[in-house]
Amino acid sequence: MSIVWAKLGISIACVFLLVIMLLKRKAFINRLEGKRVNVTLFVGWVLFRLIPFVAIYLIADLATTSDVNGFWDEGSKASQGLVVYRDFWSPYSPLYPYFLGIWLKLWYDPKMIVFTMAVMDGIAVLISWHFFRPFQTKGTFLFNALVYYVLPGSLILCIVGAQEDVWMWLFVALAYLVRERKVSVIWYSVILAIGLLMTKAIFVLILVPLFLIEKEKIRFMIPMIIIGIISLGILYPLVGWEFTQPMDEAQTLRAPNIPAILNPWFYNHIGVGEKFWNWIGLVASVGLACLAAWRLRNTDFRVMLSRVWIVLYATMMVVQQSAYSNYIFLFLVPLVFYVVNWSNRTQVVLLLIFNVLCVVHPSYWWRLGMPCYMSPTDIISSTGLLTDYLMQVAIVIMTGYFVWLAFPKKSGSVAQ
Repeated sequence: MSIVWAKLGISIACVFLLVIMLLKRKAFINRLEGKRVNVTLFVGWVLFRLIPFVAIYLIADLATTSDVNGFWDEGSKASQGLVVYRDFWSPYSPLYPYFLGIWLKLWYDPKMIVFTMAVMDGIAVLISWHFFRPFQTKGTFLFNALVYYVLPGSLILCIVGAQEDVWMWLFVALAYLVRERKVSVIWYSVILAIGLLMTKAIFVLILVPLFLIEKEKIRFMIPMIIIGIISLGILYPLVGWEFTQPMDEAQTLRAPNIPAILNPWFYNHIGVGEKFWNWIGLVASVGLACLAAWRLRNTDFRVMLSRVWIVLYATMMVVQQSAYSNYIFLFLVPLVFYVVNWSNRTQVVLLLIFNVLCVVHPSYWWRLGMPCYMSPTDIISSTGLLTDYLMQVAIVIMTGYFVWLAFPKKSGSVAQ
């Protein structure tokens, strides 16, 4: 349980620092108005990404753990020229291990995986500046960026867990910015397709609501279809149907999610682990995202995307039985930079608690042996299991709250 206590300790320290920052919010914003964006973002990245990385992995010389070792297995083999899905297993899109492999050419060590995640996180924040700048002053954005860097859900998941989920936001925001500058749906579509090939299969879900509101649907689809055909033309002769390995992730039972917390109250009679739950989760998350996109179809694209992104992936986090709370890293950027009202004490307090729980729970649940509760007596059979179950319930409820916060309440609603 040492990693659990470590994450909890770091989370508490982060929350303490955030409380100080939020109490001085206006002064921070006024001071940051006169700062250069690129320089301030870089300084923030150095303070809250590079220095923690150096302290943990170079000075303390701690070994990488958890998913990092899985990424190392993929990236190291890809760097040696082995074929993904055939020579090594991967739950990610085909280009993901090769991208990691490029970085490993610079430093062949698992710690390089963590550094790669830190760099990509910094790039995601920089791209978000260009994405959100029409809606925020420079000082407000920079303050939100520093808050994002300090939040446990980004700092710990990036530097300790080395999660790549924020890459998905990076690619979708970049795709929009390219379209805005080139006024071309083709390049927009190409970058989205590359994003799908670079990250994970669930990236495809955002394409459904984006297609729904797209006016140039044919031009939007043609580049994706061409890139898809070329990708299959390369992969199938090499690996056969093994390129479907990422879909196996949907069969992996994790927690917390709605089926997991309901299961004990129905004495394991709701079919947890069955494929139909995956379809229910898919319909629920994509359906809500499409409804949100349609209601926001006449608003600025950035407003629509920010809210739809949260609705889609936060819903998926609690309805899909293979998802777990690390997925907060998927939607934390638009949540922090656009949806959360930092003047609203309730929203701020819940976001801080939500971050701590989402960071701590996966490690806690894993070290309990990944319990699946079959009856109410299982929940109260030990203090540890009761704590785990209450954490799961809290995460699901708070996820629902932030989905509600992001979801447009009526047609065209964009109020924060």
